[in-house]
Amino acid sequence: MDEWGWTKLGTRNEPTGFIGRADELRAVGDALTRARIVTVTGPGGIGKTRIALRVVGQQQDAFPDGVAIVELSGLRNPEFLPHTVLSALGLPQSSARPVIEQLIEYFAERRALLVLDTCEHLVEAIAAFAEILVRNSAHLVLLLTSRQAVALPGEHVLVVPPMPAPDAESTEEGNDAVALFVARARAARPTFAMNDDNRAEVIALCRRLDGIPLAIELAAVRMRTMGLEQILQRFGDRFRFLAGTRALHARHQTLRATIEWTYQLCSDPERELWARLSVFAGGFTMAAVEEVCAGGELDGLDVIDLLESLVDKSVVQFLDDPDGDRYRMLDTLREFGAERLGGRAETYARRHQEFYLRVAVRAGGEWLSDQQVLWDRRLAADLDNFRVALDFAAEHPGGQAALRLVNGLWGMWLSRSRLTEARRWLDKAMSAEPEHTAEYGHALFYSCYFGVLQTDPAVQDDIVRLAAVAERLDDDRLRGRAIHARAHATVLFEPTTDALPLFADVCALAAETGDRFVLATGHMAAAGVRGGHGDPTGALDEVERGLALLEPIPEERWSRNSLRTMQVLSLFVLGRLDEAREQARAVLPSLVEQDTIMSIAATFEYLSWIAAAGREHELAALLMGGSGRLWKKVGSLLWGEAALNALHTANENILVSSLGAEQFERHYARGANLPVQVLADLARAHAPKARPPAPPDEDGSPLGPSPAANARWRT
Repeated sequence: MDEWGWTKLGTRNEPTGFIGRADELRAVGDALTRARIVTVTGPGGIGKTRIALRVVGQQQDAFPDGVAIVELSGLRNPEFLPHTVLSALGLPQSSARPVIEQLIEYFAERRALLVLDTCEHLVEAIAAFAEILVRNSAHLVLLLTSRQAVALPGEHVLVVPPMPAPDAESTEEGNDAVALFVARARAARPTFAMNDDNRAEVIALCRRLDGIPLAIELAAVRMRTMGLEQILQRFGDRFRFLAGTRALHARHQTLRATIEWTYQLCSDPERELWARLSVFAGGFTMAAVEEVCAGGELDGLDVIDLLESLVDKSVVQFLDDPDGDRYRMLDTLREFGAERLGGRAETYARRHQEFYLRVAVRAGGEWLSDQQVLWDRRLAADLDNFRVALDFAAEHPGGQAALRLVNGLWGMWLSRSRLTEARRWLDKAMSAEPEHTAEYGHALFYSCYFGVLQTDPAVQDDIVRLAAVAERLDDDRLRGRAIHARAHATVLFEPTTDALPLFADVCALAAETGDRFVLATGHMAAAGVRGGHGDPTGALDEVERGLALLEPIPEERWSRNSLRTMQVLSLFVLGRLDEAREQARAVLPSLVEQDTIMSIAATFEYLSWIAAAGREHELAALLMGGSGRLWKKVGSLLWGEAALNALHTANENILVSSLGAEQFERHYARGANLPVQVLADLARAHAPKARPPAPPDEDGSPLGPSPAANARWRT
């Protein structure tokens, strides 16, 4: 997987071996060479996703700019379709521009394959989204899986048929349905083998199941507890029961009958848990199941034992996750369960919201701690569930649940650069619960802070509102945050040093209220202002004070890495090139692991300047190219800061003069095409032979006074 989340084999591994479907794979592969929108359709359980996953593996070389699968089964709100795609690609939401514009720019010239899996519940949004992307790109190809076609001009629709029905002489090698049943039956009962004694039963069962893969797999799993004759007898009863029901397409009826049969073979408690599990989106953990699904009709029963029984029956899938066991349910089975939940859906949706609210509130309180990395992964894994909980809370206001949820996720929004999505949820939560409470004030602060990071001048009015809310509530913590937001806006939108006394006030108030986040980022921003106005020593002191605040939490990453990146710049401006280079090389692994794109881009840029100062011109051009490519993903080069852009231009001129324009462009382009990890490894392995820098000018910059005279730095 590369730095943007592109993968050569999709975003999901196949849980079981792939069997058959050679004609379908060939047809989809051929369609991808002739059409730019290919939709694989068919009823639930027919194998659309498995075919798409396999085609991705076969077709990867035809798309040199990447192949990615975006799973949409857990997405309930079509408004966040572009955000979901952006995040699946690994692209941060750090720009204030509309997400669709960022995707258009990203795909404009790329020869890429984008797979949107499970589209039927979002078909109108998918149609508009796909049409926009294809119209505004030259080579992008879309592969969709859906129970219905999207109905777009130029859409190539391929209907996945059932596996061919076996005849009386069919064998494992000669019929896909038989091969699938035998493979799954053997997994359920390792001693099972197809032979002359049971051939007729296997063939009869595959024919009765209409060659639908999910139906075959659900039947095969019963081999753990039944023989073939028992299974056939049970299926015979079930099909006779539904024989007169023609409301559904025959094959939908077959699948429904198979699921119904599996349902009837479950105990009453297992059926009840199946229904309750339908409130989850994407995946879920044991802890979530225990909290959301216990009690009531399951009072006194161990829901984890019931969950494991549903795994044994292939109703629930077990996912071996490095951060802890997770589970998921296929969409077809989830929908069946939701039908059984019926009028109790709101009860369990509320319990679902309450569980994820508790998780979010705890995560928000513990984000600036040694648990940060663990929380970051856990919250990202449950993003679909948080979205469902946020939607429910916004539609059922009360108890400030929507505000508390979105505020609790502040660390994930920031760390994962999901700033655009965060601001949308913050707006929804504040609209749903508009009373000016402390939770409302903190939501307004995060909205302002994220807006400042996106260089959005529209936040200035909200900053005034935030100050008014803080005064109305007489809340010192909010006062500090209001000043913090105003100071950042002053640095960003006004070429003045007026922010320095504001940051002094910020740090004083934050120290009194224990607001460690505002303290750390306050020192970070103050360092930028001091360094940019001729005081790089003062800038370094601000960084050191910020780092000192974080000493009790050595595993905290985001604040510490941002400060260390600022430290690199401060050391460079002081002319301490060896120290700046070592600091940059030391912080890079953590930045790359946490995928903090803006800080990675800045660090590559600073390393480029250091390499140029050490006459390592080829390395400098390479790093500048890598940095430039990253900045295009997150917004303006070096946040649009005039002073930093002047330093960039000065270094670029040095490199063009030293290498020649042609060689500079060649090395720059190579750097722009290297994966982040490869570029980081090169930067860390390479030890430039730094020459002693020229004596710094009075502003402390080894590159002269003009850039630093107006510098306004942010990380």
